[in-house]
Amino acid sequence: MNFLQLLADLAQTNPAVYTQASQRRAMLRQLSQAGVRVAATALPLAGLLASPAKAGIHENLLDSLTLALTLEYLESDFYRTALGLLAQPDGSLVSAGFVPADVRADIETLQQHEEQHVQFLTTALQNSGVAVPARPRFDFTGSHNGTTPALFPDVFSNFDTFLRVAQTLEDAGVRAYKGQAIFLSGDNALLEAAFRIHSVEARHASHIRRLRRLRQSGTGEAIRNWVGPGLSGSPAAPATDAAYVDEGAITQPLPTAIIRLDELAIGSDTDRALRSAQEAFDEPLSTAQSTALANLFIY
Repeated sequence: MNFLQLLADLAQTNPAVYTQASQRRAMLRQLSQAGVRVAATALPLAGLLASPAKAGIHENLLDSLTLALTLEYLESDFYRTALGLLAQPDGSLVSAGFVPADVRADIETLQQHEEQHVQFLTTALQNSGVAVPARPRFDFTGSHNGTTPALFPDVFSNFDTFLRVAQTLEDAGVRAYKGQAIFLSGDNALLEAAFRIHSVEARHASHIRRLRRLRQSGTGEAIRNWVGPGLSGSPAAPATDAAYVDEGAITQPLPTAIIRLDELAIGSDTDRALRSAQEAFDEPLSTAQSTALANLFIY
């Protein structure tokens, strides 16, 4: 039995009880003490994360926290590996000089932030009486420990490739948190915390883009600090395209209407106006899309 599925079913049956913090905590404790749960750490992580995307399954707060924790594990371990603090799948450490000295402090700060997010989400799950999923095993080449062709074979030998993957992960993190917001809306404290993390991830993404722009050589379009077409979009297409699905959307939903951005793009340069309108909105990633991205690196 999937404990998170059980919680989702209970939430659907009686959402009023589920969304009351004190009653929810009591319910979680009773369920765990009754022995009805299966520890999340005993299940294959990829399978656990895939479950919300299956037909008929309703996502809930704990599914969202578990997904968020996995994405934070992913980002933290990515930076730890680059800094030589965590071994690669073959047991080797990345060269001490891989991260240039002038930006090493930047990467260390990003890693510390991601680990703080890990600790926060771990505590949130523990306080809910849920067994916290163990850290997955990651292969940041995307080869699943050599079982499939590598997507990023030089991720830890070419710093520019590293930055392209970092941008992908940070951009995806921003969109993933936005996509999970609806499932956290029943708990104001967690919703606020999630959007604070969302803001930090956005600043990370902007800073990585700035580092890429500073290293950019040659002529042509400059990498901007936000998502957009060309160099400001998918940084290593097609391998990174999954993180940028629908970023070119021309419609945006409002509570009472659907707004077409192309109808707002007026003026002498309508193409530029439309692009600016598209870039003004950050599209969410669904659970299924976020899970698929994480599973590119989990083996």
